[in-house]
Amino acid sequence: MAASDVDVILCGICDTQHVTHVADYWCPECDEGLCSPCKNYHGVSKASRQHGIISIDDYKKLPAEICKIEQNCTEHEKKFQMFCPCHDKLCCIICISEKHKECSGMFLIDEAIKTSRSSTLFGSLEKSLKDIQENIERVVKDRKANLVEIKQQHFKSLNDIKDTRQKLNSRLDELEKDIIDDLNSTETQLKLKIETLLNKLSTKMKNIELLKTNLMSVKQHGSDLQAFIGSKMLEKDVTEELKYVQNISKDDGFSQLGLKCQIDDKVTDILSKIIAFGSITIEKRQSSIVIGVGHEKQAQIFTAVSPRSKSIDDITASLIGEFEVSTRKSNLCIKGLSVFSDGRIIFSNWQNDGGLIIVHSDGTLDTKISVSPLQPFDVTCIDDKTVAVTTFYDSKILIVDTENKQITNTIKTGKCRGITYRQGQLIYCEVGKGIIGIQLSNNKVITIVEDNTITHYWSYITTSGEKIYFTDNRSTVKCYSVKGDKLWEYKNESILSGATGIAVNQNGMVYVISKRNQSVVMISEDGKNSRTLPTAEDRIKESYGIYFHINKLYIVFASGVLLIFDIA
Repeated sequence: MAASDVDVILCGICDTQHVTHVADYWCPECDEGLCSPCKNYHGVSKASRQHGIISIDDYKKLPAEICKIEQNCTEHEKKFQMFCPCHDKLCCIICISEKHKECSGMFLIDEAIKTSRSSTLFGSLEKSLKDIQENIERVVKDRKANLVEIKQQHFKSLNDIKDTRQKLNSRLDELEKDIIDDLNSTETQLKLKIETLLNKLSTKMKNIELLKTNLMSVKQHGSDLQAFIGSKMLEKDVTEELKYVQNISKDDGFSQLGLKCQIDDKVTDILSKIIAFGSITIEKRQSSIVIGVGHEKQAQIFTAVSPRSKSIDDITASLIGEFEVSTRKSNLCIKGLSVFSDGRIIFSNWQNDGGLIIVHSDGTLDTKISVSPLQPFDVTCIDDKTVAVTTFYDSKILIVDTENKQITNTIKTGKCRGITYRQGQLIYCEVGKGIIGIQLSNNKVITIVEDNTITHYWSYITTSGEKIYFTDNRSTVKCYSVKGDKLWEYKNESILSGATGIAVNQNGMVYVISKRNQSVVMISEDGKNSRTLPTAEDRIKESYGIYFHINKLYIVFASGVLLIFDIA
C-alpha cells in the first residue's frame, strides 16, 4: 500500500497548537507534515534547515513500507549515525557501544546517503527485476508454444486412432471410446500442469511490476535515507523473486510435456485376446530453455537449446493436419499466410470480395477482416494482434489491428509483393527495385538489396537470423545478409519452376513452392544441395503460401486447403 492510501495529512506544527491546516509538504526527518507557512519557518530554523523536504504529492507516491522507516533508533531514542554491514543494520551511538564494538567496516550514514540514489544497488535491482521479468515472459511464451504442440499431437493421435478404427469391426467401438477418453483426460492433465505454472507466473509478474513501481518511487521521490534503506528493503524482495526463478525448473509444469499415442500392434487380433485399443502416455523431456543465476544475484537470460542440424537427405515430412479454410463465400484465392505465436493462422485472400481470414490451429474460424476494395497479397505477423499486408494492385502496405478489425496505418510504397517482419522492421520485395526495409518506429525506408530482376508479381520473402531469402517466380532463390551482402544464389529449372512462397527453419533449411511442378523443394543452408520434399501428397496443388513454425511446415493451396506437416 502506498502513502496515498492514508487519510488527509495535517500540519504537525499547527496541530500541536490546536490549529487544523492541511499539510502541503512532508519532512521525513521530523516525520510530520508541514503547511506552507510552517514550511518556511522550518526551512530557516537552525535545527531543521538541512532537512530534505518533499511535497505531499511526492510523499503519497512512496510505498507504505518506505514511509514507515524510522529516522531514530526506537530502542535508545537517538539519531542513527552509523551503518553496520556485518549485521546489515542502522546504529545509534549507544547501539555501537553496546552491540557493535567488534564489528568492522562500519561507516557514517551521512556519507553513504549522499550517493544512495546513484549507487550500483539501484541499477543492480533494476537489472534483476528486468531479467526476472524477461525470464518469466520467455517461460510463458515457451509454455504457450508447448500447448500448441500438444494440441497438434492431439490432432495427430486422433487421426491415427480413427485410421486404425476404420479397419476394424463394431467390436472396436467400446475400445475406441476408452482410448479417446484417456487421450482427452491426459491432455487435460497436461494443460492443467502448464496453466497452473502460467497462473503462478502471472502472479509473479504482478509482484515484479509492483516492485519496479516501488523501486522507481523510492528512487525518484524518497528522501536520501529512505532511498538508502528502501533499496535495502527492496533488495530482500528481489532476492526472494530470484530464488523463485532459480527453482522454477522444479515445477512440474516447467517440463517439456507431450502426448504420445501408441497403437497396439495386436489390434487386428481383436477377436481373440486384445483387451485395449492402445495407450496414451505422457512424454516428459527436458525443457528447451534452461535457467541459470549469476554470482551477482542477477537472473540470467534463458538460452535456447539449438537442435542438431540434419542432412537434407535425412529430412522427413509427415502430414499431421489438413483442413479447408471455411467462409460463407466460396471465392478463395489464398496468396499468403503467417502464423501467430499462439498457433492461430492468418491467410490473405486475393479475391475481390476477400480479405484476411484467421483460424485456430484446429481449423475453426476465428475471425474475418475485410480490407475492401483493396486486394491483399501477402501477410506477416508483427505481434499477437497486429499484421502487415501488401496489396496487389495498390502500391501500399496496410497495418491491421486484428482485434479491432481496423487498418491503423497505411504506408505508401512501390509495387510490393512478398513481405516479412524482423526486429521492428518490415522487409518486402518491390518490383523493379529490390528488397526494401521500413523501420516501423520512424518509417525510415532503406534499400537493402538492389535487384531489378524482381519484375514478376509472385516474389516472396522471408528471414532467418541475419539472412534474407527471396524468390522471383522463375527458378531462382537468393540469399543475402541483412546488410545487403549476397551469400548465395540457387537455380535449378529441373526441380524448381515457378518459385513462389518461401520458408526457412531454425537451421537455415529453405523450403520453396515450385508452382509449376506442384511440389515443395528443400534447399540446404549453403544453397548447394536440394531435393523435392517427400510428402504424403503426390502433388502440391496450385500454392503460394508456405510458413515454418515450431517444426511444422504449413502449405496452403490457392483454393484454401491447408496442409500441416511435421518436419523431422
